[in-house]
Amino acid sequence: MKNKLSIYTLWCIGRKAYYNKNNYSNIIEKYSNFYSYYYGNSYLFSRENIRKMVILYLNFPIYYDQLEKVNWEQYGILLSVSNKIERYFYFKTLLFFKDNDIEISTLINSNIYTRI
Repeated sequence: MKNKLSIYTLWCIGRKAYYNKNNYSNIIEKYSNFYSYYYGNSYLFSRENIRKMVILYLNFPIYYDQLEKVNWEQYGILLSVSNKIERYFYFKTLLFFKDNDIEISTLINSNIYTRI
């Protein structure tokens, strides 16, 4: 991630969007416009990425102390895995191999989870 925002900040934006979805119409679009203007990064705060932030919040609620160990691009790849147990397996594998600069997409595409 080129911006200096932490993953925890993006996780908090996802939490905020999730809890305000019933209070406001088009909350994703409003947050996208607001944060794009405020931080000046329209790609990071696109509607699609705000949705990913909500999904990040919903799928990693108890791991917030480990959020910074994985970057935003890797979370995008992890969130593409639909099975929560499989996603957690790849998350832990990524944390284990963090120093080896392993590509998480290679692990997912090789379907290592089903071979174990």
